Formats: sequence, structure tokens, C-alpha cells
Amino acid sequence: MSDEPKRRPILSLKNPPKVVLPEGPKKKPARAPAPPAPAPVQHDWKCKPCGAGFSIEASLADDVVIRCPSCNAKLGTVADFRADPPPTKLRARPTRRA
Repeated sequence: MSDEPKRRPILSLKNPPKVVLPEGPKKKPARAPAPPAPAPVQHDWKCKPCGAGFSIEASLADDVVIRCPSCNAKLGTVADFRADPPPTKLRARPTRRA
């Protein structure tokens, strides 16, 4: 016996052999009718950092801090969004309505 450790097998980088599965009878699956598409949600505001749309609920108090639902950025308080015109420090912009 020699003092050398046993050599590891060399891994092959070639494509593995293709496995052929037995074919059974081919049937087309029955398709269910597609569900109706939901109505698009109308957003009042758009986050400046990420562009995600969101709306402000009317029932919120004026001192509640609004955060983006997508990127969690602090956008302002409810009072800032209700002010007319909105302050420049607001990190959201109103969306255009068609």
C-alpha cells in the first residue's frame, strides 16, 4: 500500500444522457373559462422614489405618517396630502386622471 490518498473521480462537464419517458395516450386537458379580469385600481398618488401607486383613505387622521406600500419610503403625513396645493417636501406626486 502506498501513502498517497485515493484519487477522487474526475467529474464530466458533458451533457448528461437524455432520458426517454414512455409515451401514454395524449389527451388535451379540459380548459376552464378564464375568470374575468379585475377592474384596474385607480390610484390618486405615485411614489417619487419607486413609482408605485397608492391612495389615501379618507378615514385617516391628519397626523398619520404615509409610507409607500412598495418601497416603504416615508412620503409625508395625511395633512400634507390633503393640503391644497401640496407642499414641496412631499415625496409623492398626484397621478393624472383621464
